[in-house]
Amino acid sequence: MTTELKAEHTKFLPFNLGNQGGKGNPTCEDNYRTYYLWENVLQQDSLLDIIFKFIYIKKDDIKDSNGELLYQRKTLIFPRYHQLDVVRRIEEDVRKVSVGQNYLIQHSAGSGKTNSISWLAHRLSKMHTQDNKAIFDSVIVITDRRVLDKQLQDAVYQLEHKAGTVERIDKDSTQLAQAIQSSTRIVITTLQKFPYVLDKLARLSNKQYAIVIDEAHSS
Repeated sequence: MTTELKAEHTKFLPFNLGNQGGKGNPTCEDNYRTYYLWENVLQQDSLLDIIFKFIYIKKDDIKDSNGELLYQRKTLIFPRYHQLDVVRRIEEDVRKVSVGQNYLIQHSAGSGKTNSISWLAHRLSKMHTQDNKAIFDSVIVITDRRVLDKQLQDAVYQLEHKAGTVERIDKDSTQLAQAIQSSTRIVITTLQKFPYVLDKLARLSNKQYAIVIDEAHSS
């Protein structure tokens, strides 16, 4: 899959299902290995969903050695299959069984984890019941790496342009507590700030939260 044709400089990314933990697609006895592309991904409802809720323009500031802005690089982002699959599967399960579940997502290095987290946070924040009540009062994204935290903040901000929907916690734990209490739709914070507000969360027992933890295995 590619989003821009540039002759010999075209960059393709895999769009495979995976095969028993490896690359490629599983063998199909009565169909082509790539059947899922036209039978599932490119179906009308699926394609409209991708265009409306997944595709976005990634903007990167390119700076010189002195930190001066040279230009802004824009890249059209299209989800890879595993990103599309994991976001849709979790969303489907939440609709089916509601809140209170735990999910573990395994991502290999360099496979676009930041975008997966961003898409998932947005989908969860916009989920509503049949009577139009938000399923989650807030989606809280927690990371313990400051570099990735900046990447994640930028990715989430580029996906959502409505003012007040996303708040990055860059001051202190009081700011985090206020964002949670005011039901900001998406809150991005570091692991170091989160323990200080656990007691405050306990007093908000009538609210429901989705917690997305980056690198859950490390800390």
